Amino acid sequence: MGDRNSKKNTEIPSKEELIKASVQVRQKLTIGRWVTHLSYGAILVLISWLNFLPADSSIKLWIVKVIPLLIFIPGFLQQKYRTYSWLCFAILPYFIWITPLVMARGDWSDWTMIVLIVILFIAAMMTSRWMQQQSHLDWQISNTPSN
Repeated sequence: MGDRNSKKNTEIPSKEELIKASVQVRQKLTIGRWVTHLSYGAILVLISWLNFLPADSSIKLWIVKVIPLLIFIPGFLQQKYRTYSWLCFAILPYFIWITPLVMARGDWSDWTMIVLIVILFIAAMMTSRWMQQQSHLDWQISNTPSN
């Protein structure tokens, strides 16, 4: 029976390995940001277009729908991973709002909105994770001595 407290044989990665991992995470992060921002923008455009399409459109209703999403723009500009994490929570009410509409009437706009919300959720979640990994790798690289 093995000793539970025995130390595992773990090697510290070299600076070159850390840099290679950092490049890979940075590539994923670039794609994640693009997908997040494009789907985010598409959702804002679709919400706005669908709100102002009918003759009896309401600016008050549009503001109620759009303001909760617009508050994330400063965090996007500052590139904070918590912004992306919080965005995942903020779009859940939109998902809950649109799901019954998809099941009831099934318009193309409802399906488009639900697809965009799912894409945004996944992209924002992964982008937040990759930003955290990148930050940790950058710290490791700066604190790892060269050979």
